[in-house]
Formats: sequence, C-alpha cells, structure tokens
Amino acid sequence: MPSLSSGKSLLPQGRRTMDIKAPWELPGLSGGLASYRYRFLAEGDSWFSIGELPPWATSNLLFELRQSSLKNDVIVNCAHQGDTLTHMVEMWHDANFTGLLDGPIQRPWDAILLSAGGNDLIDASLVAGSEPSHKRLLLLPHERPAQPSLGSDYVSETGWQLFLSYLQANIRTLIERRDHSASCAPQLGWKAPIFLHTYHQPTVRNAPAGPLGPWLYKAVTHYQVPEPHWQLVGEELFGRLRSALLGVASDSDRVYVFDSSGAVTLAAAVPGSTGASGDWQNEIHLTPQGYRKVATGLLAFIESHMP
Repeated sequence: MPSLSSGKSLLPQGRRTMDIKAPWELPGLSGGLASYRYRFLAEGDSWFSIGELPPWATSNLLFELRQSSLKNDVIVNCAHQGDTLTHMVEMWHDANFTGLLDGPIQRPWDAILLSAGGNDLIDASLVAGSEPSHKRLLLLPHERPAQPSLGSDYVSETGWQLFLSYLQANIRTLIERRDHSASCAPQLGWKAPIFLHTYHQPTVRNAPAGPLGPWLYKAVTHYQVPEPHWQLVGEELFGRLRSALLGVASDSDRVYVFDSSGAVTLAAAVPGSTGASGDWQNEIHLTPQGYRKVATGLLAFIESHMP
C-alpha cells in the first residue's frame, strides 16, 4: 500500500539519503515532510541517542541506519541527547513523542521505531537489595541456592514477572494509542507498523561511558555474585529480555521485532577490559562499526515489512 503521508518522492533514486530530524526542526522544514518516501517516528533509549561521553566518541543505531540507507526517508527522533528514554513508561511523558504520535501535532506516520527494554533491564538490575524481592531482578546471597550454578539461580522470578508485565503493558499502550491516531486507517486496512529490536549480549565488565556506568558490573558486584558467574547472570538477564521482546511481536497488530542478537554477529568485548573492545565502546553500547552491523540488518528487516 502507498504511504499514507502524501505519496512517494519524485526525486531520482540515490540522489538523497535518509535524514534524521529532531521534533523542533519540523516547523522550519521547507515543504514539511511531503518530499520523503517514508516518514518514521522514533523514540528510544541510549541505542537511539548517546552511549558515550563525550558524544562524538561513539554513534547510535539510527545514525548508522542513515549511513546505511540510500533512500530518501526521514526519521523524526524524539530520543535526542538529554531526553533519552531510560524507562519505557517515560515515553508517555515526552511531549514531543506523544504530541507527534496522537497529540495536537500528530500526523500519519509510515512506521514507528522503538528502542526500549535495555535501559529498563539495567535499571531494574540495579534496584537496591533492601527492596522486596518482587521489586528487583536479582536475589541476595541468602535468597539463592546454597551453591548456585545457573544464571537463573541469581534471578528473582517474582521480580522478573513484574518486569515482564511492565514491558508488555507499555507495548500494549503504544499499540492502542497508535490505533487511535492518524497513523491508523481502518477503512483502508492500514496501521503504521511498530519496529523494535533485541539487544546483543554484553560482556559484564568495568567499562563505563565517561562518568556513566558501568551497569551490569555494578549490579553483580552489589549483589555479591562471584566473578566466575558474572557472565552467567548477564546472559540470563539479556536472554530473558530477548525472549520477552520477541514475544510482543504480532502480525495482526503489525508489531515486528528485529532479532538483532540472533541475526547479526558482533565481536564480543574481552572479559576484564575497561574500554573499547571488540564491537563494544563500553560495557553496554556499541562502537560505530558495531552499530553499523546491526543497522544493516535492521534496515533490510524494516524494508521487508514496508509496502
């Protein structure tokens, strides 16, 4: 089906590449968004914004998506520096995102791009041990088996269920709000697809991003996880997150999840390293090369689901 947002661009193929715009740039655009092939609305965590300080030390997934594309599309990115989505629920308090999705400045978007769940998982793993077990992801030493040997031995199952319910509820809210916005046209059998991605498994290590982080490293040391089991815990948490994100995919709701961790091979960081290593800039963010590898696969995935 053709784009609802005003049709295909008449510009010659390859003459213009993908643009990324901030919401406040839209009023000054000559001709608005009409000349673009597809118009994407994006919201997300640090994989869509900034994963290192200073910011020029790294890249992000959307920037590398633009670098990989030769199409005249535009992404309006609400995950700008200083307003990164650290918790999924925060997107409902982002006036730029909600205004453009279904608020007073909404428009019919051709697709919605969302990077979410990763920062939520990290923050949930860092919840203080003084909180009850259903409000945290990790177990205290006395709550674990006497001799833990699996990553799951360190995870609070009640805490995980609360986290999973939270993730699913926020995706459901996004679907419902899209379905009551200009990006849904039931009479035409059309609704803008929602694209998410899974996250690659990081190496648990003391590799911060300037004054930020490290993240998993803080969690496993705070909860006194023995060092030989650090990676087991990281793999358990990110493996569960991957399954949770893949679980929200729905053809009927037009929610598509790019399984980045299954489809793209990245060079792992060396255990014990404290800076850039492999395809990782720091503990949980990729190098420009790493993001480019993911972006290439994500771009093909998005194109396969667009009209």
